[in-house]
Amino acid sequence: MYDNEEDNESPWTYISLCGEPTVYEGLRFAKDLIFANFILRATIQYIPLPHNVRHSLCLVIGSFLLYHNVGGALVWIVGLTTGSYILIILLSLVTKRLRGLLLLVTVILFLLTCEVYIMNPKMWQQIRGIQMIAAMKIISVAMELDRDLFKKMLNPIEFGGYILCPANCILGPWISFHTYNQYLNVKFLSRRWLKIIGVNLILSMFFLVLSNCVVPWYIDDEMPKWLVAYRDAQSFRMSHYFVSSMSIVSMVSAGFGLTNDCHSELQVTKPLFIELPRSLVQVVVFWNIPMHQWLKNYVFKTCQPCGQFTAIFVTYTVSSLLHGLNFQFSAVLLSIGTFSYVEYNLRNKFASALEVCCLANPCVKQCDHKYKKNSLLAVVTNTLFSVITVIHLAYLGVMFEASFSVQESGYSYFHTISKWENLNFFSHGLAAFLYVIYLMM
Repeated sequence: MYDNEEDNESPWTYISLCGEPTVYEGLRFAKDLIFANFILRATIQYIPLPHNVRHSLCLVIGSFLLYHNVGGALVWIVGLTTGSYILIILLSLVTKRLRGLLLLVTVILFLLTCEVYIMNPKMWQQIRGIQMIAAMKIISVAMELDRDLFKKMLNPIEFGGYILCPANCILGPWISFHTYNQYLNVKFLSRRWLKIIGVNLILSMFFLVLSNCVVPWYIDDEMPKWLVAYRDAQSFRMSHYFVSSMSIVSMVSAGFGLTNDCHSELQVTKPLFIELPRSLVQVVVFWNIPMHQWLKNYVFKTCQPCGQFTAIFVTYTVSSLLHGLNFQFSAVLLSIGTFSYVEYNLRNKFASALEVCCLANPCVKQCDHKYKKNSLLAVVTNTLFSVITVIHLAYLGVMFEASFSVQESGYSYFHTISKWENLNFFSHGLAAFLYVIYLMM
């Protein structure tokens, strides 16, 4: 009897023993972000500073924060920032229209060269996300210069302060230079400011505990392989929600992302729309909202004249290359692009043929469909596509589960293929089947 009671209590004991050190490590990481960004916000708030001094403050505090987190690898981040600024200046002497494209190609080639030929895998994994955020900022500045969205060329202090700003240099999210500059001029400290920091800090710890302790426990390895795949993929998604919530903590601590409108706050991801998805298209949008906006504004719209499929393919290619020369990321991102393209067009066909509200994105209130979103046909159709999306998420996310040593050195081709082979390449086959149906309609 005693043994049975002990067994019944063991899951909670496990979660408790796992949760305490997990939360401790999470809060220890958050402490540095909050401290650095609070110094930035308090200084801006209470000391009248000239324009360039505010940017210098971002540059200095951001550099110290980065050095504290990545040590000597900071030199590669500073090198990317400095080299990119010099290249923008040189290109500006030659052309006013191709700086964005040339910076995009150059920055990606630099990242790939560092990953393949220069850095050891452990160091690259340590700064890969930081370099990606820096690259997105650099490319956006070059693109906006081409579009004449700046009155004059940024000086080195403005550029360096933007790239190395402590609010988002480590976890993101990406914001444009204009948004960054606007928040540097805003002065506020309020109860709502503290509330948003506290709420997102609690949320981040909640998702971290779910990822490390709860999700791996409630489905064990003896369960059917699709349930195990769903577990591993969900654990990865929870870790992403942790990073997203912590990035909001970092941004808001610096006073970035807040407006006077209580209903308009910074959003990085929407977990509910991912865990209970309407479509894979919505998952792509809500997975990382700022990055989706960046890809849409600077890549997709640039390539759109070449056709929708080309624009989608180039967008996902750029996204995968920004993540590094990693077969796993590339395979997942390009698969998502293909699956979402098939789903989007198939649902358009269904909506037109059946006159039902089943588009990838919800219909507006006054749509022309005969069967509205609450009709039985619409509910059944949308539920079916939602189930397909959940299957895709389990299939695509399963390979992100791996040992710490694998995560440190990066995921290999064989790791990815073995994971999908274990699931019989089901989602790729399903996407091909749905595409055939689309062609036949």
